[in-house]
Amino acid sequence: MNLKNIIKSVHQWLYKHRISLGILLLYSLIAISLMAPMASSKIINGNFNDTASHVGYIAQARTAIIEGQFPLRVAPIEDNSWRYPGFQFYSQLPYFIGGWFYKLVTPTNPYEAYKLVIILALTLGAFYIYRLSFQLTQSRIAAVLAGIAYMSAPYFLNNIHARGAFTEAIAQGILPIVLYYVIQCYLTGKRRYLIISAISWFCLAVTHIITFVYGTLFIALLALIVVIQTRKTDFTFSRLLPPLQSYGLGWLLGFYFLAPVVFISPYLSIRKQIDVINPFHTNTYTPLANLLSPTSLPPEPSETGLAATYGLHPAVGWILLAAWGVVMYYNYVSPPCVPPKLQQTRPYMLGLLWVFGVALFLTWSPIDIWSILPRKLWVTQFTFRFLTHVMWAGALLTAYATVLIFRRRLDRRHLIIGILVIVLASRPWLPAPKGTLTVDKLLEEPLFRYSGALDYLYRPPIRTLYGKAELPLLHPDWIPGYSTWNTFVNHPLILDAELRYPAWEEGEKPVLLIEGEVPLDNIVDTATLEVHFDEQVIGSFPLVSRELTEIVPFPPLPESSNDFGLKFVVQGGTRDGQPLNIRVKKLSLDGMLPKHTLIPVTETEDNCQQQGVTTVCKITVTEEANIVQLPVLYYPDMLKVRVNGKTSKRPFAVHYRDYNLTGLDLEPGTYDIHATFHGLGWANWISGLAWLGLISMMILPNFVRSKDKGDRRQW
Repeated sequence: MNLKNIIKSVHQWLYKHRISLGILLLYSLIAISLMAPMASSKIINGNFNDTASHVGYIAQARTAIIEGQFPLRVAPIEDNSWRYPGFQFYSQLPYFIGGWFYKLVTPTNPYEAYKLVIILALTLGAFYIYRLSFQLTQSRIAAVLAGIAYMSAPYFLNNIHARGAFTEAIAQGILPIVLYYVIQCYLTGKRRYLIISAISWFCLAVTHIITFVYGTLFIALLALIVVIQTRKTDFTFSRLLPPLQSYGLGWLLGFYFLAPVVFISPYLSIRKQIDVINPFHTNTYTPLANLLSPTSLPPEPSETGLAATYGLHPAVGWILLAAWGVVMYYNYVSPPCVPPKLQQTRPYMLGLLWVFGVALFLTWSPIDIWSILPRKLWVTQFTFRFLTHVMWAGALLTAYATVLIFRRRLDRRHLIIGILVIVLASRPWLPAPKGTLTVDKLLEEPLFRYSGALDYLYRPPIRTLYGKAELPLLHPDWIPGYSTWNTFVNHPLILDAELRYPAWEEGEKPVLLIEGEVPLDNIVDTATLEVHFDEQVIGSFPLVSRELTEIVPFPPLPESSNDFGLKFVVQGGTRDGQPLNIRVKKLSLDGMLPKHTLIPVTETEDNCQQQGVTTVCKITVTEEANIVQLPVLYYPDMLKVRVNGKTSKRPFAVHYRDYNLTGLDLEPGTYDIHATFHGLGWANWISGLAWLGLISMMILPNFVRSKDKGDRRQW
């Protein structure tokens, strides 16, 4: 094909798709305008949200891509560069796209890459709402307005600007794609729609688990109502097979990501948080008056007039509320007025009314229904997250409402006025830019910080005491959050809280070593640190020096004891009335048998380096300590460890304060150790085979057709 033919083909393609391209351009321009609070390229918007953390994770994603990670699994510099699998358990696709944007498009500014991903999500989400609306209403102008109503919905803007909920915002852009292709699978059963539907489900799953779970439930609710409405006229059970197959295939494609979430998450620290946060108790964010408010207002009064999270004012938005009200009126009060062209898709209209109503009820949640629902559904955490499903149902209802009100009189004037009305109605949810953190400052330490860096730590109970292993500072049932972040960073000694530990073996004589830094200027008169062992004081030390260094022998345990309690108490007052903040430098045991004594991470780390995705260490084991503590976070069955080129004995968890690092039990000698985080091997295989099957579904029919054409030509 010569250049002239290529130009002609491109011109023909552009002309054929000129309307879709024009609508994409319109949505892109509106998306850029909705990003106005993030207009600066140097200062990151939001002092009190997670935007900076997500920008930092995009920077880490780029590093992971350069390492050779595919798919993304490990945040390379998070948690002391100990291979924290944040991407494995939290989200992959948004950071993967952002990492590539940062690498190829904005190589000096991850914040620009972050914004590009959000603009892409806004544009695609709106475009697929448009496509589905056009199919349901046969009105292009109404469909265009529906897409704009979706991308400018208050909760979408809240996630972008107020919460900095990057991955949830990207999931809101993917969800309309999922919905569109699920419906195409149901209506046509075509293979190409099944394939794209499976890929879209996969993309949603590896973007935001909560949106994936509840997207499944609300799309199922829509499907149930459509089936009930069409069961006597236009329904056969065989029509359900393609969408169910696409959903199942989507699960298999993402099984390498979903299986660890299902099977390992009970032992991750975030599970403690989910199990205790009843979503009903978060409905203070969503009083009915605020949900129905025509403007952006905080849910509770404050001295400054601001919400606890600046700009977080969850609301439905009057555009979507009006659409719901209009469709409710025409459907239930004046049904003869529904135009004939909407009668065919009326079951979808009814389904959308139900999805909108149920999602809004769950958002408001005036009664505690959560106590009777399965605890796994508490994964939503906050009731305002149901506004995502109010959004897509309300946006599609906007198209229906527009047609019901204006009928065939819709023209370009309605489109222009509609765009202005919808965009201006969203204006209150664009908060004034507020922030001081610069991109250059962030790049000095691009960490996720706070709970995001702690949510996915593996936290099993300690079953064995190890010599030279730093003891935990937090209770096993701690919940990740801002307060516990201080413990990981500043290591304060937790006072007046008893932690229990397993009994040691016969022949061991544990001795507690404690080193710390005492804030003498906060002590009133005198203070004493006491060490309590099962309520017995086994050590008492006056705090008269800034440097604290003490050795405390443990008394013998009764033969019937399987564990013991350890507690630190300060006798004496402080000037600020708060517990004394003694910073721990060392809190460990000595006097253990060699088989329970470590070569600690503080020593092994100097002998390790990162080679691509693998941590490579050269370690010498002596007679005095047989346990090697690697600078790699431990996750069961998700690490591949080779010692001297051979698969090692099974690695196990060895605590270092509140981290669990990878331990190996080795005989004396010198070893080359290679450790790689690779996820669950069997789940990887399932996903790999599923992707091969999907590629075969795409290639083989084309191969067969081309072969048949060749055979016919020969004949």
